[in-house]
Amino acid sequence: MTILSTVQKTSVPVLACLLALPALADEPGGLVTGSFGDQPLELTVAPELSGATIIGNYADASFLAAQMEGDQGPVNLGLTINGELPTPGEIALTITFARDMGRNWSGDQDSLTLALDEIAPGDGIVALRGTLTGQVSGGPASETRPVTFSFDARLGELD
Repeated sequence: MTILSTVQKTSVPVLACLLALPALADEPGGLVTGSFGDQPLELTVAPELSGATIIGNYADASFLAAQMEGDQGPVNLGLTINGELPTPGEIALTITFARDMGRNWSGDQDSLTLALDEIAPGDGIVALRGTLTGQVSGGPASETRPVTFSFDARLGELD
């Protein structure tokens, strides 16, 4: 009886955690992985600095993602997407390196290509998955560097 009682007591918290996993997947957040030039980056989407609105075929979505660790120090990546789906006409990408104020980079629809795999609202969350490739310009010497980023984000749906 003691073994069964112990198993029952310890299985309740484990079961509660397992049941909560699908709910966590529906929370805002996500991940951005890719490269800036030859530097790999993995950034976490900040739920409180992200959101999306979809009205019919029009989408307005943006998120801020950050990487706190690594040789470059804190790195922020901001992505904004606006326009008619499935291929929104406006894209804005900014990358900021916190340790070096002159290392700000940006790109837009003229220098970047966006491939959306998913943009779907549901239960107050907008799922946003895709890949962004192209070039960004900036830095201390006004250079151009290639970028490739894949993102899998869940954004809070805005009114």
